Amino acid sequence: MLFRAVVLTVALLCLFTVAGPSYCGTIESRYATIVYDNDSLLKEFNSGVRLGSLSFLMRNRSSLTLSDEVGNKVDIIAEKVQMVLEMYPKTLKFRVVLLASASEVRRMYKSRYGREVDFISFYSPGDKAVYISTDDVNLRIFSHELAHAVIDQYFKVSPAVKIHELLAKFAESHIED
Repeated sequence: MLFRAVVLTVALLCLFTVAGPSYCGTIESRYATIVYDNDSLLKEFNSGVRLGSLSFLMRNRSSLTLSDEVGNKVDIIAEKVQMVLEMYPKTLKFRVVLLASASEVRRMYKSRYGREVDFISFYSPGDKAVYISTDDVNLRIFSHELAHAVIDQYFKVSPAVKIHELLAKFAESHIED
């Protein structure tokens, strides 16, 4: 039942976010469903998220394809963020929606929340999704957004926005420690 809901959500997202003659791809990893409109977004995300000192964690994971590599990176970062925060939600599951630019992120935020912002990424607790610009992505930014997902799914009652942000900044700054 949950699988059908995820597939339906991804299909609807593809129908409503794809502009022009591109296709919609998805990658399922342990923690995430990664959604993208074309392979160039996936390549840009992969090259932007450099694991640095966490690279050694990839050695025990099979990465035969670009999709495998991206899924493994997302899972490694999710696991590291949980360790940094010392928060382990019972069932951590989230979506990552790859968008081409910060302007697309801002448009998505406005469509969700009706406000103008200057974001390059954000986490939406309502749909448990990280929306991120592949033009601007890096390990720290992505870790920050994943921290919001972990925090959101760890607490039964979400902490105040300022506490949420403080914890996400802590995870971001300690991701490579």
